[in-house]
Amino acid sequence: MKALLIESPGDSEVVDLETPVPGKGQTLVKVLACGICGTDYKIFSGETNANYPVVPGHEIAGVVEKSDAFEKGQMVVIDPNRSCGECSFCRKGMPQFCENLQATGVTEPGGFAEYVLVENSQVYPLKNVPVERAVFAEPLSCVLEGVKMVKHGFFDRILIVGAGSIGVIFGLVFKKIFPGAEIVLSEKDEKRAEFVTQTFELRVDEPKGEYDLAVECSGTTEGFKVCFDHVGKGGTLLQFSVIAKNRTIDISPFEIYRKEMKILGSYLNPFTMKEAVKIIESGEFLFEKLVTDRLDLNGVREYLSSHKKALMKGIFAP
Repeated sequence: MKALLIESPGDSEVVDLETPVPGKGQTLVKVLACGICGTDYKIFSGETNANYPVVPGHEIAGVVEKSDAFEKGQMVVIDPNRSCGECSFCRKGMPQFCENLQATGVTEPGGFAEYVLVENSQVYPLKNVPVERAVFAEPLSCVLEGVKMVKHGFFDRILIVGAGSIGVIFGLVFKKIFPGAEIVLSEKDEKRAEFVTQTFELRVDEPKGEYDLAVECSGTTEGFKVCFDHVGKGGTLLQFSVIAKNRTIDISPFEIYRKEMKILGSYLNPFTMKEAVKIIESGEFLFEKLVTDRLDLNGVREYLSSHKKALMKGIFAP
């Protein structure tokens, strides 16, 4: 099978690999689509943790090719994260911190390939929906974890920094669960801002004043600083995106103290994948409108190596 292999940070090629053979408790999935995520760029550049060499890609939608648990041809999405269930964190109900955590596309071969092999526990069947929507199941599950952290708050003003696909998903979900709240997305790219405004009827504007909740979705220290500077008294900053592990920023502990600011981090997607599948199947949010680039493996390699970004969302679609 064809696959995109990152040998080491900055070194990748499209290669021929043996198609995996599923064993007991495993499912071989034929990939229909795999989203390009900011994490994939950081894996390529070595700015986050991964086991090299690695086939990246963790936002996977496909159909069952061979399995001892699912029928061939069943449409599925994949939860890339697999915890051990036995370590101290798993036993405390925090599998996202599992001491033996494995992740498809990070520590194990991922979805930028014709086929991907996963454990049955990672497979979530879903009704036949447009594959361009199904591919958002995993990112939506991660957003739902962030939403879970803040949904019991009361927010009059919400700022989302970064109007990429993740920022838009946050905006759409917040619009539903916080009716009447002022929701503002901040985005430097004028074409992206125009697309989001016209396609999703979300407000994209410069941050003004203080907000009850600020969500960092840009993956940059600059974005974090914007959030920090605009959180109001008693407000919450939710760090959602992956900022390169070697980046730091100067912030004022006094401001945290003075404002009684809460700073939260949202990591992975524990216990939210099933809910994400239900939302995808419902058709309430037409996430497929976010897909603006469809690429083959060479196209994905070009995007990662040149750090080229889609207008909104690029996907590998064989």
